[in-house]
This record gives sequence, C-alpha cells and structure tokens, in this order.
Amino acid sequence: MSVVLQLTQLHQRFNDKTLKNTQKHPLMVHDEQWPSPCEIGNVDQQGNIQWQAVLQQPPGVLNDLAKALDVTFPSGLNALYGHMYGGNIQASIDGHQVELLQAWNSDDFDLLQQNITGHVLMKRKLKQPETVFIGLTAQDDLLVSVLLHSGEVCLEYVGKKTHHVLAANIEEFLQALEV
Repeated sequence: MSVVLQLTQLHQRFNDKTLKNTQKHPLMVHDEQWPSPCEIGNVDQQGNIQWQAVLQQPPGVLNDLAKALDVTFPSGLNALYGHMYGGNIQASIDGHQVELLQAWNSDDFDLLQQNITGHVLMKRKLKQPETVFIGLTAQDDLLVSVLLHSGEVCLEYVGKKTHHVLAANIEEFLQALEV
C-alpha cells in the first residue's frame, strides 16, 4: 500500500478515534499568525481549534532539498511530509508512544525543510549515518528518524546514532502505527 494511502487512512483513524473519545476533531492551540487550511470551526474557550487533515495543493516535494544536500531521500518521504496539511498524529509502535510530525501549513513545510537541513548537516559533522526525523517520542531527546542509506525507520537520541529499528521502511512504519 502506498504511503499516500496509508497516511490518508492514518489521519482518518486518528480523527475518528479522537471524535469518538472527545466528540471533537483533534485540537491544536490556535495561533492567528499561523493559520492552516485544515482548521475547522471556531476557537474554543481554551484557545484551541479543531483540525482535520487536508490535501496539500499542489503536493509538497523535497526534491530540491535532496539535490541541495546531495542525498537521495527514501521512497515515501515526499508523501509523508508533502501529501497533507495537518496536526501531528499521536500513536504508538513497538511499545513506544510517538508523535508523527506533519506540516501545518506551507510555511511549516518550508520550516520543516530548514530543520531537515540542519539535522543532516549535524549528522555529517558528527560523522554519523545521515537521517531525517519524522517524529518525536515522550523523551525530549529521542527522535523517530529515517536512515537515508537504508530507508529504515529507527529511534535515535539527538546527537547519537540510531539504535533501534522500528520498521524496514516508511510504508511498514505507517502500517504498524496504532492510534
């Protein structure tokens, strides 16, 4: 199954579960200076806005970034970050709570590329295998990353080499996520 289809289904499962448990779509702290096409409804009394993932039109691509960094991104990375706008998805895999990062709006997609650049350059400076982060964990310094040379989705501490493989590739990772 393609990353596009898996990501679409993952967003739908996350939205459905949140609706079932809270009678609301997922919530994001509202920032009028940082609007998103996925915002729905009005800001609530706590300053939150509901959201539902929407397609990026046109889809975001990381090809220019890969070329500038002189790397090849694993299959599926473009779709993972460039297919939809949405909030981050809370899920679990292999006993780990993870937060799958997503672009909130076009400016966030641009910021994401800047962060990926900094991350890859840091890995080069440390003479470690290059990775691209795709998620966070409950531990502040533990990332979910994709190894560029193999496409494996792994856990890595900031500044350290990957140490635990979660899935052989992005497709298997998305399929294994439980919301």
